Amino acid sequence: MAQGPAPQPLIESLRSCRAIAQDDRRIACYDRAADALLRAERDRDIVVMDRAQVQQAKRSLFGFSLPSIRLFGDGDGDGRDGKGSGDGQLKQLAGTLRSPTLLPGGLLRFALDDGGVWETTEQVMSPPRDKDIVTIKAGALGSYIATAPGRRSVKVRRIR
Repeated sequence: MAQGPAPQPLIESLRSCRAIAQDDRRIACYDRAADALLRAERDRDIVVMDRAQVQQAKRSLFGFSLPSIRLFGDGDGDGRDGKGSGDGQLKQLAGTLRSPTLLPGGLLRFALDDGGVWETTEQVMSPPRDKDIVTIKAGALGSYIATAPGRRSVKVRRIR
């Protein structure tokens, strides 16, 4: 069984305050723990993100080759929405196509409304149009496949 990341000492010190029975000692413990936590956040030793911020960060990194690290925890999805598998990894991304540009050899470069820039790795016979909804899914061996309504799926890579 895979273990999650080690407990963060600042959070553990806050959690340990709960076990103190005397009110004045418990409050003093909470004050010390809260001060240390706020100081660490101010000094950027820790970063606190809510679930929406984590999902946005995952979307912005989708398609890039990154080292295998648990930057965003064990997982926050249950896999029922088709966007995650329960392991926290984003499996697909959908966005509105912006600025499609035909390249030599029938390749296509395009941006999505989230700012990501993608390029096909194979010739596109019928390119999608500006403002089409494009779905990009993670494929085998680190590949990505883009699909637009009424168009053939094509392999793509993230360039920005």
